[in-house]
Amino acid sequence: MKRYGEYTVQGILACLQSLVIVGGCLFTAVALKVRGYPDKFTELPLWLAFVRNWGFLLILIPLAWVCSTIWLERNRSDEFSKRWTIVTGIVVAVALGVFLFACISSAGSSLIKSE
Repeated sequence: MKRYGEYTVQGILACLQSLVIVGGCLFTAVALKVRGYPDKFTELPLWLAFVRNWGFLLILIPLAWVCSTIWLERNRSDEFSKRWTIVTGIVVAVALGVFLFACISSAGSSLIKSE
């Protein structure tokens, strides 16, 4: 375990980002189901339909973030430090949270109409 100790920050922040994604996708699907939207729908905005049906693909964002921060820390250690890893990890988590919160709030709003 000592070998991977330097990547603890990436592991913790990737878990946080993944938790935000899974929670946001589940709450979006629940909000749509509570509002009475069937599994097959055509009236939803594209981004909301994506989150409901293919939201698990958003897990690729934390994966890409982890791979890129590890690469940057190893190859550009003079320019990219742990500080930038933490800052970018929090920025990614907040951006995902804002996007998924917008999905949840629009899924529960009356702006979209079901038939």
